[in-house]
Amino acid sequence: MKKATKKVRSITKKLDAKKIASIKAKLAKVKNPEKKAALKALLKAAKKVAELRKKLFAAPIAKKAAIKAKLEHAKRLLKRKSAKVFKISKRLDAIKRKLARAENPEVRAALKAQLKAAKLVAKLRKQLYAAKAGKVAKLKAKLRYAKALSRKAARKVRAAKRNASM
Repeated sequence: MKKATKKVRSITKKLDAKKIASIKAKLAKVKNPEKKAALKALLKAAKKVAELRKKLFAAPIAKKAAIKAKLEHAKRLLKRKSAKVFKISKRLDAIKRKLARAENPEVRAALKAQLKAAKLVAKLRKQLYAAKAGKVAKLKAKLRYAKALSRKAARKVRAAKRNASM
């Protein structure tokens, strides 16, 4: 094996190990079951990428193309999973930041309603993850209603901001 290939191999191995370790650390701290599930999926995808990279370095030239294709697919999957984790943690935090910056009382009231609706959606999602088979349909209906409330609250926020800027 060439010296350069060995160096690349050791660097990617360290990067993969670092990424997996950071995901495990986040997983240990997180309490939200939705985020925990997303982090577990992310960890699984990261391990798959690491495994395929390892296989790619050890593979004979004839098999490298097939492994590269699998690796590209796994990388895309990893990207999607990490985007989902980011999206989950971003939702409530973004509303809270906007609420802290808002000065107009109409906008503040609309943002408070949006935050309340978003918290309700998060609470129902948690319940849905822990629900027994008999209650799933009922919880899904409640979740649909809560999401509609959340969308309505978001529309009210946009309308309040438009009115405040006029």
